[in-house]
Amino acid sequence: MTLLAPIMLAGAAAVTVPVALHFFYRARYRPLPWAPMKFIKEAVEQTSRRLKFQEWVLLALRCLALVLLALALARPGRESALTGGDRPIDAVFVFDTSYSMDAKDGEKTRLERAKSAALAILDTLPDKSTVQIYSCADRAAFLGPVHSFNRDQARQLVQALEVTSLSTDFLPGLTDALAAAETGTAPAKEIYVFTDMQKSGFERQQGAVRSKCEEIKAKANLVFIRCGNVERTVPNVAVTDVQLLAAIPHTRTRVPFVVTLKNTGREVLRGITVELELDGRAVERDAVQVDQIDAGASATVTLTGSLEEAGPRLLAVRVGGDGLRGDNVFYKVIGVRDRVRVLLVAHPYAGQNVTDAGDWFVRKALVPFDADRDKEKIDRYFIETESVAPNEAGPDKLLNKDVVYLLNAAVRTDDPTEGLPPAFVAKLAEFVANGGGLVIGCGDAVAGPAYNRVLGGAGLLPLPLGDVRNATAAALFVPAATSIEEASVFGPLKPFTEWLERAELSRVYELDESPAAAGGARVLMRTTDNKPLVASRAVGRGEVLFFATSLDETWGRMMSVGQLAVPMTTHVIAHLTARKVPGGTRTAGDTLTWVPPNPDTVYELIKPRPVTERTGDKSRPRVKLGEAKEVDGRPVLTTADTVVAGEYAIVPIGAPDPIGLQPEAGLAFVVNPDQRETKELGAASDTEVEQLLGFRPPIIQAGAGTESAVRERRTRGEWTEWVLLLLLFLLVGETAWAWFCGTAR
Repeated sequence: MTLLAPIMLAGAAAVTVPVALHFFYRARYRPLPWAPMKFIKEAVEQTSRRLKFQEWVLLALRCLALVLLALALARPGRESALTGGDRPIDAVFVFDTSYSMDAKDGEKTRLERAKSAALAILDTLPDKSTVQIYSCADRAAFLGPVHSFNRDQARQLVQALEVTSLSTDFLPGLTDALAAAETGTAPAKEIYVFTDMQKSGFERQQGAVRSKCEEIKAKANLVFIRCGNVERTVPNVAVTDVQLLAAIPHTRTRVPFVVTLKNTGREVLRGITVELELDGRAVERDAVQVDQIDAGASATVTLTGSLEEAGPRLLAVRVGGDGLRGDNVFYKVIGVRDRVRVLLVAHPYAGQNVTDAGDWFVRKALVPFDADRDKEKIDRYFIETESVAPNEAGPDKLLNKDVVYLLNAAVRTDDPTEGLPPAFVAKLAEFVANGGGLVIGCGDAVAGPAYNRVLGGAGLLPLPLGDVRNATAAALFVPAATSIEEASVFGPLKPFTEWLERAELSRVYELDESPAAAGGARVLMRTTDNKPLVASRAVGRGEVLFFATSLDETWGRMMSVGQLAVPMTTHVIAHLTARKVPGGTRTAGDTLTWVPPNPDTVYELIKPRPVTERTGDKSRPRVKLGEAKEVDGRPVLTTADTVVAGEYAIVPIGAPDPIGLQPEAGLAFVVNPDQRETKELGAASDTEVEQLLGFRPPIIQAGAGTESAVRERRTRGEWTEWVLLLLLFLLVGETAWAWFCGTAR
């Protein structure tokens, strides 16, 4: 038990008053001898014993009445209540700022209801109480106030709250809230969580959330303020993806854009509108309308647009007609090419058959038509190839190139006139690190030890080469479609299983997959006997793809099966050139990493305006970034300040806000909402919260009765009213007993 006003227990000392009066009146007379009393002494003694008993009972009742009165004034309560009355409280407010809080329940959004409830609770805090405010989605952020006693600043902070594009996770907010409450000096602690009670917020780290809530329960009052209606469903459709039906987007073409929508709500949606913008310009004049999307179902919309300019282009899909705008936009950065320039390093044609040239099959896959017969078409085609012999490959050949193929190219050893020059290898390593793509194919001219020493020493081999494996005519090596990862560059080849099975191979290099040798390498495709066939390694901003077999017909049919070679080469080029698109597409909350061209320059991050502030004001908030840190010998800038979906830019401090994606103005990229927030829309009921946490915390509905509910919650732990009620019964009993004793006498 705890006492809210323990000093009032001093009033219990008044119990000595009736005791003193009792003994005073008892000593007020003195006995006198009187002869007739001898005759009635016997009767008096019997009556005296009865009177003494009645007086002692009356004395006890009056003393107990004084004790109960003092106890009532001391305001007793349960020790676990930890709050109550007018004593100071250390309060911590945690606001759910995930974008589901932007949904409307009636005339107000859930966040607006949270703000109103918080301001009402602020007014109930006793004098000398403190308050600390945190925002929380999948991370917690302390907002203030600077001085915890400053309620005016706390009100301003509450009114300035904005939703983010993050998903719900209660653990970070609860963890920081408990730590903040424990820094206070008041014995009473209260933690309020203002949220729409998304079930995913409890389930994302359920075990840890449950343990943290139990810890808070033992040290403070944990109260959830429900800011949404658990019985009301939110109609919502999310844009999950937008795809170009063109492997390598290039200028002077019209391409279809396929937009994928998903109804994440629990009701059928009709009349959803879809708009697609390319660099801020609508692809089609009018918004396309989707007649109906069933609950939980997906739908696709196809729009066609022109790609006029080369460079990184920004796609933005916007939908309307649902009840939650937080995931109604989806961004994607695409690299539109004017030309893709490919350098092929291979032995030139020197025989009777043109297919003997080491680059013949790759050139046909890159330019899938007869270039000699259609000169006009080759001039318009967007892929340009240049072939060079290994010993003639100089650093200047890499200028303006996007991808390099080493096709059975020997490296220079003893003969200074044969193989790749060391200067070219050094420049090639720099080319890949700066975002270029490198594809290596094997053959008879490839010597494993020399490749390991030269290319491996330059960091251009995903895995060290071992011995060559030779197949028999009856058991050739075959690529295994089942070994391809869906998300890899070869993922689109999985449907071409029949053509992969036709790509039989007679010779394949062994690759060392040991942990010590693999490092950050990945095996993207294997043979049916589970040996590595294609491996990759990221080198700086570029990537190396290594084929353990030849890319001509000397070791197999990997490139001579046209139905396989053309799509495979197209996806390889698309994948490698996409790495040169600066910035890119991220998800809200991702950490951004950038190697600045000038580490001595001070940079700042230009952010989009908050979700609820899409006004005509074009200015955007800026945040100064810290100094670049050394990572693997390079200066790297990082920031995780990406909580709002939209366009971002990293520019030198004071530089103008770039319009669109302008790599020359600094790093530009886009951030999409974290769709885990609305993947399964549904608020947890009080019963479900009890099941998830193992106990039922106080849950108060935000609204007109929030303030009175909080006050009632604080006083519910007191026993004062029960003590007063007991005192009333005691006084009534004392009066009745006194009347009875008087009547009896």
